[in-house]
Amino acid sequence: TMASIQIAVDAPFCSKKEFLRRTGWSSASFDRALAKGDIPILPKEGSRSSVLVNMVKFAQKMAEQSV
Repeated sequence: TMASIQIAVDAPFCSKKEFLRRTGWSSASFDRALAKGDIPILPKEGSRSSVLVNMVKFAQKMAEQSV
């Protein structure tokens, strides 16, 4: 049988700064993962707008990798 995983996400998205605080990643690691498409972000309003990480999709992606 397949295992069922439940994940609670306290916020559907967060800023890059908050993501780094939560994960302990460096800014360079974040930028590399973002460039590779490993971090799902919300569509940006413009080139100068903030990056918002989609925490729901990120949690799903991490859960799938750990099974």
